[in-house]
Amino acid sequence: MKYPKISEYVKAIQDAGAYLNKLAHLTPVLDDHGEPYHISGDSFVVFKMQDKTSGKCYALKCFTEKQEVRAETYRQIADERSGVARIPLITITSIRILEKELLVQSQGKEERYPVMLMNWVDGDSPDVYQLEIEDMFTEATGEELYEAITDEFGVNYSEDGRKLLQASKELDGTYSIRKGTRIVCDWAFSGYSSLRSVVIPDSVTRIGNGVFSDCNSLSNIVILDGVTSIGDRVFYGCKSLTDIVIPDSVTSIGDCAFSGCSSLEYISIPKNVICLNGNPFFNWNGKLKCLSPNFIYEDDVLFDKDKSKIVACRDKNTTSYVIPDSVTSIGKDAFYGCKFLKSLVLPVGVTSIGFDAFRGCESLTDIVIHASSSDVADSVFKGCVFLSNTYLHVNIVLSDGITSIGDSAFWGCHSLRSVVIPDSVTSIGDYAFDGCEFLTDIVFSDRITSIGNDAFGNCKSLSSLILPDSVTSVGDYAFDGCSSLRSVVIPDSVTSIGKFAFNWCKSLAEVVIPDSVTSIGDGTFKYCSALRSIVIPDSVTSIGNDAFWGCNSLSSIVIPDSVTSIGNCAFGGCCSLSSLVIPDSVTSIGDRAFESCRSLTDIVLPDGITSIGDGAFYYCSALRSVVIPNSVTSIGNGVFSDCSSLSSVVIPDGVTSIGEGAFKGCRSLRSVVIPDSVTSIGNRAFDECYFPNDLKQKLISRFGKGIFEQLYGGLYYYGE
Repeated sequence: MKYPKISEYVKAIQDAGAYLNKLAHLTPVLDDHGEPYHISGDSFVVFKMQDKTSGKCYALKCFTEKQEVRAETYRQIADERSGVARIPLITITSIRILEKELLVQSQGKEERYPVMLMNWVDGDSPDVYQLEIEDMFTEATGEELYEAITDEFGVNYSEDGRKLLQASKELDGTYSIRKGTRIVCDWAFSGYSSLRSVVIPDSVTRIGNGVFSDCNSLSNIVILDGVTSIGDRVFYGCKSLTDIVIPDSVTSIGDCAFSGCSSLEYISIPKNVICLNGNPFFNWNGKLKCLSPNFIYEDDVLFDKDKSKIVACRDKNTTSYVIPDSVTSIGKDAFYGCKFLKSLVLPVGVTSIGFDAFRGCESLTDIVIHASSSDVADSVFKGCVFLSNTYLHVNIVLSDGITSIGDSAFWGCHSLRSVVIPDSVTSIGDYAFDGCEFLTDIVFSDRITSIGNDAFGNCKSLSSLILPDSVTSVGDYAFDGCSSLRSVVIPDSVTSIGKFAFNWCKSLAEVVIPDSVTSIGDGTFKYCSALRSIVIPDSVTSIGNDAFWGCNSLSSIVIPDSVTSIGNCAFGGCCSLSSLVIPDSVTSIGDRAFESCRSLTDIVLPDGITSIGDGAFYYCSALRSVVIPNSVTSIGNGVFSDCSSLSSVVIPDGVTSIGEGAFKGCRSLRSVVIPDSVTSIGNRAFDECYFPNDLKQKLISRFGKGIFEQLYGGLYYYGE
């Protein structure tokens, strides 16, 4: 594998959140030119990255040449550190190697490459490392479990004793973790209902995610100084836990760490904590004290040290709350359970709102969004239950100055009835209003150019739609499942309509496709069962797979001379389609293109056609006659299967093969002329065709009896 160039890494790291996996919380520090700050060597480039929550800086090392395996890399690092005097010493507390972490566009394709994460030390070389290298992963791998050693209590440890991998389900009463253990792996004791007491020694530095979750008999835990990180959901559901002392060594506490600890009356955030992931105190109602200077706790609201982020609002009885102007971010679950909160004004500076930030705010009906930023951030109201209450009527007012509505911004906001999008907005992101099933009224900005994928998917109450002249593209599944949508006006500015854009718009009876559109994509109007007619403009050159599948009210359609291909299942299930002209420009008809068009009586295939897909006219039960042009060389499997009214067919001299079940079930077909050019006919090609006996025997003598019957006990059924 050829590794990326430095310039390719620089381009990828500019949007690190989109291209990093486990390290997506890091953002690049920019130099004086506005580019990611980096240092390069012979076979690597190192970027300076910053944790968006804690402000801590890290060195992210990316490789431009293939590296040795991890063990060999560790050996080399140790050799450098102990034996090369010319390299200055630096203090790095940990090194973390992540395989397939960074997505880079290189050599014309996207691929993930490994990175090495270290602490950043200003002014020193990135090539030197501390001898002690700590594996920071809290996952227990399959290899580690296979090679595990087991103590007398049935608890599995890694072979080197550094990781507690998994406890025994039979563990009962009190357990003391072995001294020398560095990491307690994710979910190690999860669900062990007989465990009552645990002692964690001072050698442990990391407690992984969910380690003691749902240990509902756990009443006593001793955590000695040494632990630096408490993972997500560590004590989730420990309803018998009455007391806990978090040591001063702890710097990070994970999301929902104490959720459901109903007997725990008091928690103190120690002085050295710099990172709270999400809301560690979600669904916990005890008394909280904060000793860390990195956070502010006042009036039952927990902020970061700059009061720019609300971590948790813990006053569940509040009816009103004025968010300070300093706040730019509202964290995950921040207002969870504030069921009496009625109205909310987001100040100008707020740019992000975490998932379920207002979950359980069942009285909240009015929201005003002001924004100094240019967009409504991704997932801004995704999962917000107050907007999902079907009995509420919520209106959203977006302020002028917003230029984009991000991905999933209002996803699942069921009670949202109306939205006015200001003229400043130019784009609507993917899934922006997906699942807003009671949205009846939307006013678009006159400057919108793009509507993202699934932007209005499953907006079941939306009845009419006028897209402004500024729109140039409609994304995939943009209006999928808008079952009440009756009419759509697509402006001439639109050049592309995404696949399945109007899928399952079962009330859509009228649509005008402008001359600017060059292709009708896969499934664009699939299952538009009320659509009676449609005019395809001369600009269209292709009709995609499933484009009109299941449009069972469609009675007529004119395919223009510009079209060259009709995709698989393009008109399948159009059971009312009675007239159809396929122009000479069409060279290929896809598999099952007209399957189950049961009202189609006659079809003339153009002279330029070279291929007819398998099952193209399967179950066209009213089709009486068909002329196959000389340009066709093969008739595929099941092409005219179950065309029970077909009485006349002309097979030209150019045809060399007839596929399996090609005319199976054509009960009205009494005669057929097979030209000498045909050298093979598939099994059951004429099964259930009532030919005179002399014709049947003549064909059997040429092609074998298999063309009329099932062989070898197999079952041929084209529709599957």
